[in-house]
Amino acid sequence: MATYAGGTAVKRGYYIDARKFELVSIQQDGGMLPRGAETRWLRVPTLLVIAMAPALGGLFVVTLPFVGFGVVVCEIAKRLAPGAKVSAREIAATVAPAWVPGEAHLAGAPAKDEPAPATSDEEVDALAREIEAKRSPKS
Repeated sequence: MATYAGGTAVKRGYYIDARKFELVSIQQDGGMLPRGAETRWLRVPTLLVIAMAPALGGLFVVTLPFVGFGVVVCEIAKRLAPGAKVSAREIAATVAPAWVPGEAHLAGAPAKDEPAPATSDEEVDALAREIEAKRSPKS
C-alpha cells in the first residue's frame, strides 16, 4: 500500500488517514487529497473497503447498546453527584472530632448541656483566704 501526502493529485479510489481514521473517496483520476502536506494518506483497495463495511456495521450494532447504557449511567451519576457530595460532607462533619488546636481536654470534653455549677461569693472568698494564708510566710 502506497502512502500519499495531503494535497497530492491521486487516482480514483479510497484513501485513509491512519491518524484520524478518516476515509476519503476520490471520485475521478487526478482528484486532490484533502488537507496539507503534513497529512499522510494510505490507499485502500476497493475490495477491502467493501469487505470492511459489514464488519464495521456489525461492530457499530454490537457497541451501540453499551454506549447507550454508558450515557444513561453518566447522566444518572451527574444528577446524583451533588446530593452525594452534600451527604458525604455531613457524614464527615459528624464523624470528625471536634479538635481545636492548642486545647487539651485531658479529662474529656467539657459537658455542653450542663450549666456550670453556681458558686457563691462566700465560697470564693473562703478559698481566696485559704490560698493567701498558705502563700504568706509564717511568722
